[in-house]
Amino acid sequence: MSDSENEHVYSDNEALLEDEETALEMAALESASEQLETKKEYINHKAALTALLEEISQSNLDWIHRCDIVSSAPVVVAKADNDLDRELKFYQQGLEAAILGKQQVLKTGVPFERPSDYFAEMVKSDSHMAKIRQKLLDQQKGIQNAEEAKKQRQLRKYGKKIQQEKIKEREDQKKAALEKISTIKKRLRSGDMGDAEDFEIDIDSDGESSKRGKFGRDKTKAGKKPMPNKKRQNKNEKFGYGGKKRGMKNNTAESTADISSFSAKRNKNAKFVAPSKRGKAQRPGKAKRQRAF
Repeated sequence: MSDSENEHVYSDNEALLEDEETALEMAALESASEQLETKKEYINHKAALTALLEEISQSNLDWIHRCDIVSSAPVVVAKADNDLDRELKFYQQGLEAAILGKQQVLKTGVPFERPSDYFAEMVKSDSHMAKIRQKLLDQQKGIQNAEEAKKQRQLRKYGKKIQQEKIKEREDQKKAALEKISTIKKRLRSGDMGDAEDFEIDIDSDGESSKRGKFGRDKTKAGKKPMPNKKRQNKNEKFGYGGKKRGMKNNTAESTADISSFSAKRNKNAKFVAPSKRGKAQRPGKAKRQRAF
């Protein structure tokens, strides 16, 4: 065969295959359309339905097993779009059903309220609940500690601020007082005092800093001898003002001639012992001391 004859045979085979595929597609479409056109037939078996209804009916059961309530009046709402009116009708119907249901339960005598001594077992154990309680207490304590620490920090900041203000105020007062004192000293040297009342400081005393000398002793005017302090004055009043100490108890001509303290009656007494011959008093013995207590 020539090439032209082969091409003609190949084209004829392709045309046959296409025709077969088209025929198959058409057959499939026709079968699908037939299935869609067939409708399911519904049969109303009233006798069977009635028998099933009587079988599942609960009319022969007691009310306590059914617990059905029928409201005394149907729910009628003027406007179905009024949500408030509709919900109010539902609430009234539910309230009426609850009251009627309680009455029916009381009539049957079945207990439905929880007794006063009812003990319900907890889902979680006591140890688990104790852990939860301790955790909550720890959290609360941590929050309190944090608040207390924050409060203390604020108080410390406020205290430091107040302390700095006080220190600055004292420094300013000291500086102002020293300036006034230096001004008064200059005027004392120059002899021009002007109005001394403006300074509010005693001119005779050159300020508090110049009143006391070394060791806290008070100074006096014109280079006089400084006055002793209070402690020294008390000791002077008690023990004297110093002076010669050696030979204070030695006899002199005046003390020898003085017989005012001599008593003839006392010297004639045999039991009398001169103070110089008495000696040191003896300490009592242990037994005697114990009897004293």
